[in-house]
Amino acid sequence: MDLRDVQTNWNRFGETDPFWAVLAWPGMEDGRWDPDAFFATGREEIEAVLAYVDSLGVSIARDAALDFGCGVGRLTQALAPHFARVHGVDISETMIDIARKFNQYDQRCQYHLNPRDDLSLFDDGVFDFIYSNITLQHMPPRFSRGYIREFLRVLKPGGLAIFQIPSRPRNMTQRLLQPLKPTSFWRWYQKIRYGDQPVMNMYGITKADVIRLIAENRGELVDVRPDDNADAAWDSFRYAVLKPAAST
Repeated sequence: MDLRDVQTNWNRFGETDPFWAVLAWPGMEDGRWDPDAFFATGREEIEAVLAYVDSLGVSIARDAALDFGCGVGRLTQALAPHFARVHGVDISETMIDIARKFNQYDQRCQYHLNPRDDLSLFDDGVFDFIYSNITLQHMPPRFSRGYIREFLRVLKPGGLAIFQIPSRPRNMTQRLLQPLKPTSFWRWYQKIRYGDQPVMNMYGITKADVIRLIAENRGELVDVRPDDNADAAWDSFRYAVLKPAAST
C-alpha cells in the first residue's frame, strides 16, 4: 500500500460521508452530523488540549499552528482563535475542498493538499504547535514514522507537538494480521469484500518504538498517556513532544 491508496480511500470518504469519516460516532453515519454540532466538538477538543498543555507547564508561542490530517477542518477552525496563523494539511482533495468551504477565518486559516510522504511544503522551524488526532492511525507505519520525524523538523525550537497513535491491537489475531495490511494481498481482499467502498484501515506503532523515534530525532518527550480516541480494539497513546530550544 502506498500513499495513493490512502488518498483514494479518503477521497471516497470525502465524497460519501465526510463528517462521519472524520468523527465516526455511532448514529452519525449517512450524513446525520449537523455541521454546527460537528464543529462544536472541535472547539471542545482544542479547549481541552490547550488546558492539557497548560497542565504540563509548557509555555508555547501563539504565532503558527499546524493541524495534521485536518480533514474538513474540524480542529483547524477551532485552533484559529488561539493562534495568529493556522495551517491544515490533508491527503484528500475532497476533504480539503470541504474544509475551505467551511473556513470562517479567511487567510488566517489556510488549507493545503499534501499527497507526499513528507511535509516539504513547509520550511524548517515554522510552527509553535502541531496537533494530530485520529490521523496517523489510518496510514501504514512507514508513513506515520516519517511524519513524526517531520513534525520535529517543522517545529520551532521551543515548539510543542501533540499527536495520537495506537500502539497495537488488543486481540492477538488482529496483531498477527497487521503485517498483511500494507500489502497488495490485503488490498485484493478488501476489494473483494468491500468493492469500491472506502475502508478505515487501522495501524499502529508500539509505544517503545515511538519513544525511540522521538529520541532519535532530538525531541524531548514531555508526556505520554493512554488515549481512548482510537478504535476500542486498540491500545492507543497521546504523546506530547517538545523541540528543545537549543536544537539546531
